[in-house]
Amino acid sequence: MNSNNPVVSSVIKNYSYTQNAFLSKVVTIPLIQEYGSSYRVLVKPGDVVQEGEKIAVSEKTDVYPTYIHSSVPGTVTEIVSCTLLNGKQEFAVRIKFGGSFKYLGKKLPEENESLLTPASITDSLLDKGVINTFDITKPESLGYQIRRMKKCGCIAVRMFDEDPYRITDSLVAKFNLEKIIRASRLLAKALNAGGVVLAIDQKIQNKASLKEFESDDLKFLEMNIKRYPCGTPREMVSAFSRSSLKKSCNFSLSKKDLFIDSSSMLEVYNAIILNTPAISRNIHFSGNCLYSSCMLNVKIGTPIKDIVSQLGGFVKTPSLFIINGELGGSSAQSLDMPITKDIKSVKFVSSRKITDEQIYSCINCGNCRLICPVKISPDILYNSVITSSPLSQTLETSAVICNSCGLCSTVCQARLPLAQTISVLKENILNSNKEQEEQ
Repeated sequence: MNSNNPVVSSVIKNYSYTQNAFLSKVVTIPLIQEYGSSYRVLVKPGDVVQEGEKIAVSEKTDVYPTYIHSSVPGTVTEIVSCTLLNGKQEFAVRIKFGGSFKYLGKKLPEENESLLTPASITDSLLDKGVINTFDITKPESLGYQIRRMKKCGCIAVRMFDEDPYRITDSLVAKFNLEKIIRASRLLAKALNAGGVVLAIDQKIQNKASLKEFESDDLKFLEMNIKRYPCGTPREMVSAFSRSSLKKSCNFSLSKKDLFIDSSSMLEVYNAIILNTPAISRNIHFSGNCLYSSCMLNVKIGTPIKDIVSQLGGFVKTPSLFIINGELGGSSAQSLDMPITKDIKSVKFVSSRKITDEQIYSCINCGNCRLICPVKISPDILYNSVITSSPLSQTLETSAVICNSCGLCSTVCQARLPLAQTISVLKENILNSNKEQEEQ
């Protein structure tokens, strides 16, 4: 699919920095920040907390615990229920802002990289609550992910956005290139990886200047991001295999290696080099309801409605807002939803930009099969789910190889939730296979 990707246009030229968002009087920090996790609260109403203080610990494992931190100094007022992006209700810690900052506005000393060991690097990622948002639908604790990896030949860093309607990772890479490179080398050290590949847009303006950063163990992989999908592990491995890097590098790239995005890599830098917990996110705000788009660094737990005032309010009343891109993201209805670690972009859309959302019956047009990059049959898989038909081995295999690009849903004239249904089916199959292996 050829896309009108804003990343390859002149859009990112208009951005030269990221600014801090206004501070909210009250933040609401959900007690779940990554896929499939649950956390135990460590504070109670009335407790005074500092910026960066631990307020919850993961219950997934006692061996490799990870934490959620207070994004602001203040007083815990209550433990409340809030609605997350996936529509689920989750407990959250509500903190009333007040007090001095430990990190914000401070010049932070850098750690001596030569003294960092693989174990200390991973421990720091767990302790600081860094998550990997490469797969934005399933963000995962990066430290826990590294602990589970038995072998890693290469670290692949995606320096652009996999969703053509989002530019967050591209801007993060533009503003923080040297930090990302330093963090990449440290991750490679933690995993004893053979090298680092940074995937970039082949049309990037300053491509020539990147040569000074290249070395035997760090290479830039040029990719044509005008064609979607282009940022999946499958596409990145394929691009590496077709490039000259395959012959010139002393390391290789496979789907079993660690894949990470530029936003997560910046969090790695902050955690390891600056010893700062993951308490804020770089988020791109846009849409025809705003006076102008901007890139803001927002504290975790900040209600989206509090950001709107900094953006000058609405030009038009939004009918909905889209989180994390129009192809791979989700829509939400409430401006009370707090910022979490898995949010990269927010787009406010007016009613004139919204199409018919009613679901109709399949018309057997075959568009979903024609556009699928992995050549599966989304309509057949969808029908098997809604009719509760048993899946053959062939169908199970085809569901598992789906790369969740969402193109089938995009072209469906009946507006069937094909990609979403296949995603649930794939997860159920993988979980079932895992349970059988453990028995």
